[in-house]
Amino acid sequence: MFRATRSMVGLAGLLLTLTGLSVPQAAAAPSRGADAKPAAVQHEEAVYVVQERQDGTVHTAIYEPAAGVTPDELRASLRRQGIRGVQDAEPAATAGLGALGCSPVVGTASALCGAKWSYGAYNDPQVYFLDHTSDSWPVSDAQVDWYQSPGIDAYYRWYTAGCPSGRHCVHTYSGSYGTDWYGQTSYTTSGGYFVDGSVVVRLNDQITPNTYAARRSVACHEMGHALGLDHNGSTNSCMSVPEFPQHPSSQDYSVLNLLYPKAGT
Repeated sequence: MFRATRSMVGLAGLLLTLTGLSVPQAAAAPSRGADAKPAAVQHEEAVYVVQERQDGTVHTAIYEPAAGVTPDELRASLRRQGIRGVQDAEPAATAGLGALGCSPVVGTASALCGAKWSYGAYNDPQVYFLDHTSDSWPVSDAQVDWYQSPGIDAYYRWYTAGCPSGRHCVHTYSGSYGTDWYGQTSYTTSGGYFVDGSVVVRLNDQITPNTYAARRSVACHEMGHALGLDHNGSTNSCMSVPEFPQHPSSQDYSVLNLLYPKAGT
């Protein structure tokens, strides 16, 4: 069913934009209600792998632990698999900021540290999610949400169509990756920018509940990382951990607008 509707999703996103939906350009101080987790909790619930390479680039992977798996258990599992660079805590670049990763910070939302897209020849970075996933993952629906964000243009494309020339592409896969984590985003950076071809999203068929809500939430979360967002301390956002909200928050959009401030196309 998802396959039949994939080609129409980009049009749906465009129609939503044309109807005049507004997105806050900046947010006031956060209102910390019952839905806002303490900042440090968000990073403590995710597990980071950071590998510095001889060519000066840095490879990072962010894992979202599955229910019932503690971060320490996930770290131990990754180390048993021979994965280097598993961090005991949040990366040093975010130390002292808790869940509020790096600037820009808006309310409980923030950007990844030292990881964003270049503009290329466009006024907004052009990012295509190339979908390799099974029908149970509503990647195209999650893309519609991210298309609404100012500052960056997020598009959907089935992987066989390839990456358009001059654009950035994120390969998005699903598979049976064990029972330790729901989703993973990995990327390589150089000089504070994503390296083209290195950003990959993996969505775990084996442990993520096979419901539309759960799988849209996990897809939304990992795709947000691939655009440059860190975690969000509010469970109103799909960037929270490890809840299953299905959509970004207005603060997520505001962070992207500040991260990519050039006037849009």
